Amino acid sequence: MNTPEKPEREYEQSGLYPENEKPFRVWALLGWLGAVVVTLAAAAALLDIMLL
Repeated sequence: MNTPEKPEREYEQSGLYPENEKPFRVWALLGWLGAVVVTLAAAAALLDIMLL
């Protein structure tokens, strides 16, 4: 069985998968997003206490 060589795959250029580095991690994004949500909730609670 003779299979033709496939061309090297080109990856998207968003920077989520940098060359020669570890791939983008979903858990890191979710953790960062969770931290942003917690920070916004804390800021909202402080403003609620201070202004109302």
